[in-house]
Amino acid sequence: MEPIKIEGRENSPEIDFDFSANSFKISGMSYMEDAAGFYENIIEQLKTYLAGANGETITFTFEMSYFNSSSSRVIFGLLGLLDRAAGSGNDVSIEWLFDDEDIGEEGELLSDDLENASFKLVETNNGTPSSSDNS
Repeated sequence: MEPIKIEGRENSPEIDFDFSANSFKISGMSYMEDAAGFYENIIEQLKTYLAGANGETITFTFEMSYFNSSSSRVIFGLLGLLDRAAGSGNDVSIEWLFDDEDIGEEGELLSDDLENASFKLVETNNGTPSSSDNS
C-alpha cells in the first residue's frame, strides 16, 4: 500500500502512515467540523492493511495537542481497530504522547477498553519524551 502523508493544518492533524514499515502517526490539532469525513478514507485504508496483517509488529503514535469530541469518537474507533488487530495475533504498540495534562487524561480514558494492544502514555516536554513511563 502507498503511504498516507497529509500535512497538518490549523484544525486538522498531520497523518503519516507508512504501511510498509508498520508505522503510523497522527499528530497536531483535530477539531474540524466533519471529523468522520476527514478520517473516513484514512480509516478505510488502515482497515484494509489490518485485514491483511498477520503476526506484524505495528506501532501507532498519537501526538495530539488538541481534539474535539467528534475527533475523540474517531480516535476511540481507531483504538478499537488496533486492539482487534492485536487480538488477531499482531503485536500492536500504541504510544500516546502528550505535554498537556488534559490530553494525557483523555488518552488514558480512551485506552480503558483496550484488552490486547500495548498502550503507553508518554509525557513530553515540548515534543521531547520525558523519563516518566505510565505503562
